[in-house]
This record gives sequence, structure tokens and C-alpha cells, in this order.
Amino acid sequence: NFLFDSFSDDYCTRVGAEFLRGVQMPFKTSDLTAFVSEDGLDMTSIADNMVRIMGANTKFAYRDAYIAYMAMFFDEKLIKVLINNGVSELRDGKYKRSCIYFRAALLLDSQDRDAMFGYACCCREWYLSLAGGDEQELVSLLKAESTEYLEWTSRIYEDYAAAYYYLGYNYANAGLYAKASFTWNEFLRLRELQGGEEESPEVEEIRERLESLEDPVKIEEGVNHLISGRYAEGLKVLETYVGSEYDGWWPLHYNLATAYRELGHLQEALEGYNRVIAINPSHIESCEALGELYSELGDPVMAEKYSKKAELLRKQQNLP
Repeated sequence: NFLFDSFSDDYCTRVGAEFLRGVQMPFKTSDLTAFVSEDGLDMTSIADNMVRIMGANTKFAYRDAYIAYMAMFFDEKLIKVLINNGVSELRDGKYKRSCIYFRAALLLDSQDRDAMFGYACCCREWYLSLAGGDEQELVSLLKAESTEYLEWTSRIYEDYAAAYYYLGYNYANAGLYAKASFTWNEFLRLRELQGGEEESPEVEEIRERLESLEDPVKIEEGVNHLISGRYAEGLKVLETYVGSEYDGWWPLHYNLATAYRELGHLQEALEGYNRVIAINPSHIESCEALGELYSELGDPVMAEKYSKKAELLRKQQNLP
């Protein structure tokens, strides 16, 4: 949507911007009309064009020249203008444009709190709007960006409660329940220190969330035992949740089955992986495990069935 051309050498000398010689500047087609008009092209329009280019591609070839050019004609208030534009676009649900403004603001000041937090929230709202869609690669990228910038915000601005509020949700959605619990407790601590808003809706909401996390935190503890090779300890924790309200959660049965297999309880492992498939028929790892287990147990027909199913699922999901 942009045309590129360089300023004349005469202009670069006149404004004292020799560094702009040969630098390709972005113009919208609508700018051409303004350029030849009596009033000329407004400086703000040129700046907005540069912002959109470097916000969309933070490694754009002329990024540093654009930043230097804007520094000559605009003061520190420019960052606030970009942040406000990002907020406005976010409110209108224009996530890509919102991200562009926040990213441009971060190029001007990588540690501006509102730019960091705004960008994180924009990424979060964007991926939430894509829930249930086909753009899973974009969703994963946005989740990672949102979490990373919320983490940075909470590290640099340790008393900024809002960052902990949303970061806790990101951790919970990623299945990192212990991290979510710690982060939300920090949010409550900060809110109490900063105003004692014990009865605010956000505080009540997070207290309820923390109560609901008690069991997931214990389950995560059991999974961590398994990851560390402490299978007996992991089983002791996880087996208590079989038949509970978490019985329909396929990761519980997958982790149990894996532990049983490591401990040599092949029949229990077989039952566990079949339980996973019953809940989540497209779970590739369980299909592969079933193929291997049935082969070990001397059932070539079932072994071939699940091995072929795993292979088919990999092709459907474009996996190697």
C-alpha cells in the first residue's frame, strides 16, 4: 500500500538531515495529491507512514533512519501518541494495526511500560479472537509474544499489578498452574498494598481462580515428578484424580499411562492410552504408544491399526 522515494539532496541539506540521502521514504498514494497541493504534505502523515512500516517490520532496512528523522521533528510525546493510537485501534478490534503502533512505540523506547503492556494485551486479545479457527501458528506466536512482554513488564515494573493479572491468565491457559498461582498471589499482594481494594471485582475474581487452581497445581506437581523420573511419586499424586471431576482431562490419563509404561505395568498403560484416544481421538503420541505396546504384547493386528492411524494423523497435521 506504499510507494517509496527519497528526499532530494537539497531538502536533506536544508533541514540538516544528511543521513537521509538515498533513504527510501514511504508514501501512500493519497499523499501524492497533498504533495502537489498548495499546503504540501503534512509532516505528521510522513511520520505515520514510517511508523506503519517499521511497526510492521521492526528490522526494516531504513528503520534507524526513520527513528532519527522523527527524533528531529517530534518530542518524547510521540511515544504517547503512538500508544494512544494503539489503544484506539485495539478498542475497534483492529489488532494488526494496534500491534503496529505498539511495536513502533517500543522501537522508540523498548522499556516504556504502557507500550510493553499495551502490546502484550493486544497480542492477547488478538489470539483470543482467533479461538477455534485455523490460524494455530499465528495463535501460538501471539501467545508467546503476549506472555513474554507481560513477563518483561512485571520484571521491570515490579509493582504494576495489571501485568500480574493478565500474566496469570496466560500461564493458566498454558497449563502452568503453579506459575499462575504464584503470579495471581502477587497480584493480590500488590492490590492490597496499593489500595486495599479487597472487594473489587478483579480481586474477587482472582481469589475464585486461585481456589479453582488448587487441584490443577497438585496435578502439575505430579506431572513434574514424572518428568523428573520420579514415577512412583507422580503416580501417587495423579491416581487420586482418576474418577474425579478431572477424569475427562486427557493429559491426566496420558501422563498416567506413560508412568505405568515406564514402570513396566503394560496392561495399565494400555488402558490409559486407550482412555486418551476415547477422549481425544487425534492424539498422535497415544496412537504411537498403543502401536508399540500392542506389538510388545503380541497383537500385530492392533499394533498395525494404531501405527497407521498415527501416520495418517501426522500427514493430516503436516507433521514429519
